[in-house]
Amino acid sequence: MKTKGKVKSLFEQEMEDPGFCARFEEEHEIFKIEVQLLAALERRGLTYEQLAKELHTTKGNISRDLRQGGISTAKIGRIQRMADILGLAFIPLMLPKRKLPALLPRLAKLLAA
Repeated sequence: MKTKGKVKSLFEQEMEDPGFCARFEEEHEIFKIEVQLLAALERRGLTYEQLAKELHTTKGNISRDLRQGGISTAKIGRIQRMADILGLAFIPLMLPKRKLPALLPRLAKLLAA
């Protein structure tokens, strides 16, 4: 027996729930920051311990910050210092929510260039 139309994935079904969708959007942005920091750490060939030494903190603090949403509890100054050490420019940016659908694709294209 064939089904008509496309079968929705579990993720697509979950995204129909406004609460899940809001949590996903918020946590996804945090995840992207963590991925950028981890990728830069790898590119620089630094360990958590070496980064901690440069930040004058402990390896445990770095581990906490860079695992599953931990960066959401880090202060902006700490994220800025991590970015500086890793050769990144951390640019906090606030955009009007109503303009996000138009702005985000354009920003992504600029960053990919």
